[in-house]
Amino acid sequence: MFKFLPILLLLIPLAALSAESHLNPHDRDYSGHWELDYQLSDHPQEKIRSLYVQARSQAQRLAERAQNSGRYVDPQIFNYQSIIGLGRLTEKIAKATVLDITQGDDHVVIRRNDDYALVCDFTDLGFKQSAIGTEGCAWQEDQLTFQVALPEGLNVLHRLSIAADRSRLNIATTVIVDGIRYPFTLNRVYMPYEPGEGLYDCEYTIATQTTCTLRGQDE
Repeated sequence: MFKFLPILLLLIPLAALSAESHLNPHDRDYSGHWELDYQLSDHPQEKIRSLYVQARSQAQRLAERAQNSGRYVDPQIFNYQSIIGLGRLTEKIAKATVLDITQGDDHVVIRRNDDYALVCDFTDLGFKQSAIGTEGCAWQEDQLTFQVALPEGLNVLHRLSIAADRSRLNIATTVIVDGIRYPFTLNRVYMPYEPGEGLYDCEYTIATQTTCTLRGQDE
């Protein structure tokens, strides 16, 4: 299977995106049709709850240490309550349940249902201005990354990893907001399928989020 790199809580520096990578793009082929594997993917609400508990515990320990040493620490600097809102935002950004990926010698296009496509030109890596913000793509070790910096200090990073046998594709989406101590990462795992023969029938709405049933169970 693919490996998950540890989250360093930092986005890729501009210089890293501009630099040439040692990885040949042909070593990683993401092309094909992919649908969400719910069993292997992070469950957003569980992830939000887990990170909230961890962050609150850490904030309490740091506050106790500061108090024991006679220092005052404003509890608002920990702002662990923001994890809930950040987690829900990440869930919406990573909501795609189906991917259609085409990859050529010099580019890759990742079409996501209910969202705009991610496009990377392998011959022109680095940051560029776009209609939505500042965007860039790069190879980082064996992962393809997409990064976008939006107004008001919102940064989104997508890291793509694929299993050697192409059985699964992982997209780790990290959202970081200036002034918020805790970034949020959601791993979404996809499996290959042939159009019309997928395992699930899924529908996504803002009100109900994603609702899926096994294909053909009502037939």
